[in-house]
Amino acid sequence: MSLIARKELEKEQRRNDILNAAEKLFFSKGYENVSLKDIAKEVKLGRSTLYLYFENKEELFFAIVLRGTRILYKMINDEVKKGKSSFSKLAGFRNAYYNFAKEHQDYLKAYNYLLSGRFDLAGIEPSEYKLFPSSEGKLYSEYKKKFEEIYIRNLEKGIIPNFPIPKFTTSEYLNEILILRREMLNIFSSAVEQGKKEGIVRPDVNSVEVTVLQTLIANSIDNLPPDLKDLLESQNISQKEFLKDVGELMGNMISNRKNIRKTK
Repeated sequence: MSLIARKELEKEQRRNDILNAAEKLFFSKGYENVSLKDIAKEVKLGRSTLYLYFENKEELFFAIVLRGTRILYKMINDEVKKGKSSFSKLAGFRNAYYNFAKEHQDYLKAYNYLLSGRFDLAGIEPSEYKLFPSSEGKLYSEYKKKFEEIYIRNLEKGIIPNFPIPKFTTSEYLNEILILRREMLNIFSSAVEQGKKEGIVRPDVNSVEVTVLQTLIANSIDNLPPDLKDLLESQNISQKEFLKDVGELMGNMISNRKNIRKTK
């Protein structure tokens, strides 16, 4: 392995160490109760070293939420692919979301916190990373290229540069989270549209509205207040059973009743 390759491998390992430490603290204490100083202490690094890998605490949190979002996306994608009819795909979507909530509670809490309004997500473009205003000029591009040349030369000489790495984008992590979220919403919406073509979903149903409703319901179910949980338990209804019943209720709402029996 070349020196430069080894250095890059070490850099990636340190980045993962920082992420693991931040994840442990965010999950145990909550985002608001964790500082960069806490994370640096946990991973046994100087605070200035953290800035070589992450711009701020927000970016660290986005990177961790992205870990969970990738898991959720894969679970949904894999489960939906098993279904052939639109209703089996919609059921697969709901089951995958429930299993994620059960198996990865901390990631789900972080994911929901990201979408809670605590962070300003409105300015993130859906298909490209936002650059700082200075990146639009020729001088910026020349500076970036020169910096990268100097950085690589130092690594090749066995010198780990101790000057901070400038940030050329805002959060790439946040952008990917939003892209994956749109993909998951599209999976559900596409299944509804398939149902309309199959004739088992009413033609007047708006797939976007159903997708938004399903998302709101899923988020609410995963954040049921204690008194509502107690109410369900008093009737011996588990959260999984409740989710299934809600799914069937939604199915009845959108189904084309004269054709639904033919597909079951």
